[in-house]
Amino acid sequence: MRRLLAHAAIGAAFVVVIGACADNGVVGLGGGTTTSGAQTSETEYDLALKRWQTNAPAHYEIVYRQTCECPVDMQRPTRVTVRRSDGLETIEDVADAGEPPVALSDDRRQVAKTVDGLFSVISQALDLNPQDPRITYDGKLGYPVSINIDPSGGVSGDESVYKVTSFQTLP
Repeated sequence: MRRLLAHAAIGAAFVVVIGACADNGVVGLGGGTTTSGAQTSETEYDLALKRWQTNAPAHYEIVYRQTCECPVDMQRPTRVTVRRSDGLETIEDVADAGEPPVALSDDRRQVAKTVDGLFSVISQALDLNPQDPRITYDGKLGYPVSINIDPSGGVSGDESVYKVTSFQTLP
C-alpha cells in the first residue's frame, strides 16, 4: 500500500512540475504505443507548430545534432542561420558547430534543417504511424527540441533522431 501511495505521489508531482513548466520549458514528452499515444503526438505537433508559426522570430540561429546510420560528418553539430519573411524561411548560413570546426560537405549543407525542416521531418514520420514517437518542443516558441521517431521498430536504420542543442534569436 505504501508503494502504491508513493507512486501516486510521484505521479502527481510529475504532473504538477510539467504543468508549471508548460509555458517556458520543454513540452510534449510523447511516447506511448497506443492509438491514443499517436493522437497525442499529433496533437502536440499541431500545438507546437501553431506556437512556432505565431511566435517565431524573424531571424534566428539553431544548432542541432543528428544521430543516424550515415557518414560521421553528418552527425556533427550543425549551425543554421535563418531569416523568416512572410512565413517563409531562408537559410543565410550553414556551418559546422563542432570543436574543432570542420569544413561542411555539400551533402551536409544541402540537408541542413531549419525549424520548419524539423517540423517536416516530424510530420513525415508521424504519417507512418510510428510505434513510440518521442518528441519534445520548446514551451515558449514551439520549435522541436528533441526528435526520436522509429517508424518501424523492427527495422534498423530508419530512425529520425535530432537534438537541438542551441537556439538563439538574432537581431
